[in-house]
Amino acid sequence: MLSLALLFSPLTALAADVPASAIPVDRPDLPWWGPRHAQVLEQIKAHPQAPLLLIGDSITNNYEKAKAPDEDFLPTWETFYGARGALNLGFSGDGTQHVLWRLEHGEVDGLHPKVAVLLIGTNNTGWLKQGALDTQLGIDAVVAKLEQKLPDTRILLVGILPSDLSPEKTRADTEVNRYLAERYADNPRVTFLDIGSIFQRDGKLDTQRFYDTRFSPPAGALHPDTIGQRMMAEAIEPTLARMLGEPSRVPMAQLGTSFNPALIPVPWLEQDSYDWIARHRGALATARTLHPEVVMIGDSITHFWSGPPRGVRASGPESWQWLYGDRPVLNLGFGWDRTQNVLWRIRQGELDGLDPRWVVINIGTNNLTGTDHARTSTPTEVAEGVEAVVAQVRERLPRAKVVLMGIFPRGRHAGDALRKPIKDTNRLLATRFEKDPNIRFMDIGTRFLQKDGTLPEELFPDTTHPSEAGYRIWAQALRETGIGAP
Repeated sequence: MLSLALLFSPLTALAADVPASAIPVDRPDLPWWGPRHAQVLEQIKAHPQAPLLLIGDSITNNYEKAKAPDEDFLPTWETFYGARGALNLGFSGDGTQHVLWRLEHGEVDGLHPKVAVLLIGTNNTGWLKQGALDTQLGIDAVVAKLEQKLPDTRILLVGILPSDLSPEKTRADTEVNRYLAERYADNPRVTFLDIGSIFQRDGKLDTQRFYDTRFSPPAGALHPDTIGQRMMAEAIEPTLARMLGEPSRVPMAQLGTSFNPALIPVPWLEQDSYDWIARHRGALATARTLHPEVVMIGDSITHFWSGPPRGVRASGPESWQWLYGDRPVLNLGFGWDRTQNVLWRIRQGELDGLDPRWVVINIGTNNLTGTDHARTSTPTEVAEGVEAVVAQVRERLPRAKVVLMGIFPRGRHAGDALRKPIKDTNRLLATRFEKDPNIRFMDIGTRFLQKDGTLPEELFPDTTHPSEAGYRIWAQALRETGIGAP
């Protein structure tokens, strides 16, 4: 791949055959484009302390509209961005090359924002008719330019939103998003966020969340409508608030109620007693040398069992040894993880290059609890999140036998608050997977409980995490599947 340093000079870029997506160019054919650029420069002079920038095309530009009912975006802007003193650098129809021109001609000069939100690329694969590779290079060039001009700013890079303009565009956008997820996985200044799942319903694009479909005649879905734009802002908000180091503009329990956050891949959400990113990197390194026969995927319940990479504690080393002996087993349990975190980790390569015989998945219990960083998910949402994790495992490890665990019981007594949502979630998972020949679903919750539903302290001292004795029960259940058989 050509050095991005070449992208800062149009003449050099032309000589080096850099694609048009990475060559800065303006749009003099549009009478409104130059005046808008001049207006943005005036706004920058008037607000040099702006802490937040939104950079992009019409989807960002649209926040300035207040046209009910389908294009009433200004209230969403005021709630999430205007109240923060943000500047709108969205220009309708722009591709990466146009953003590059604007950045080279003063649109961020003199600014020192905490975060820049970048949503660009859909026009490259759309009306500009550029392929996935060219679009990737264009987005890389924009990111590089922002890193150069705003050295103290973090970048929230949002994946290209889904559309239904053509199957070719959809394939290109999917390829671009997959590339961006991998390209920026280890960049401390850039966070990639793919929120496309919020526009999916029953595995298909919900075209009613795009106002283009209500034109006369109807057009292909491309621009989110009033509700869709609000959904987009809510999906971005938890990550944006964390990057800004401030509370969410809307209480977490009220965010994402019209879509499923359990399906949006995100990195760590909770500040815990260990370095989440360091464990992710350790898992990547361990996997390449271990060549695991078994991969364990989950949250702290898996994390705290035993095995490599070494966790902050090992609460069940004897049962681990009894089950696995000297077999190579990779522990991909991460404390506080939800399904969305596992989806992010899988997307960032934790299963790449592996060929295990078995995969054990135990995830979902944290989705049923809310914090300042994520709202409580419903049993249906959790089941959908678990199903997405299973699908990703099956896609990447098609030869592995998959064991999916039902969520373990929590709370000391049968009437404790989490018992019912856990039971409801497990019922949904059983319905979905019990007849799937590729998945072994195991709900062993009753093995931990006394007849009156009490969860014994000797098995779960803190009512959530097993003791050595509790892990032994899990180990015995897994032995029954043949995982630990000699």
